[in-house]
Amino acid sequence: MAAKKWFALRLKPGAARPYRHDERITNIEWSLKREGIDYYMPMELAMKIHHRTKKSIDKRFPLIPGYAFMQAVLDDQDWKKVRECDFVASIIGIGGTPLPLPTAQIELIQMAEKSLREVYEYQKAARAYEEARRLQKVTKRVAAQQYPAGGVVTISDQHRLFAGRRATIVAATGRNTIKAVIETLNGMANAEIPISLVEKVA
Repeated sequence: MAAKKWFALRLKPGAARPYRHDERITNIEWSLKREGIDYYMPMELAMKIHHRTKKSIDKRFPLIPGYAFMQAVLDDQDWKKVRECDFVASIIGIGGTPLPLPTAQIELIQMAEKSLREVYEYQKAARAYEEARRLQKVTKRVAAQQYPAGGVVTISDQHRLFAGRRATIVAATGRNTIKAVIETLNGMANAEIPISLVEKVA
């Protein structure tokens, strides 16, 4: 059996739109999958605001608009499958003959797609961290890293009971607070202090 080769597909209008029964994939992905064709659709992510919920969502966009790639032997059976795909306009070739693509070319596209995904995920994480800091909503895991047990902190002057007192951290909580033992004139006191009122770590 001959080895499969990569070919570029020129797509019809609407091919990259979300499939009506599953918005996680595009029309062309659904069509190629339905025909059992081994395909590769380079995609990139962008953050969009959902029009109903107003929440940010990850939305997929074609990395190379108007094109997708398939891996096949391109015998008569494969030709039939391609012709039956609703959103395939043609296979890129010369004089009507499909032109195979070097595997290295596909690998370069995959590397570019991976790099863009990593940059996007990094930027997404950075935005989430900055938003958490802005809202003072720090997860328990992050809080535990920033305020480790045994660390010594100074409580803000804005705190009603323990303003300016030194405290030893017992544990971070999931409520944006730390449990601490505080030095008072009458000895040691246990309290839960909001992270926003912790001035510094000694």
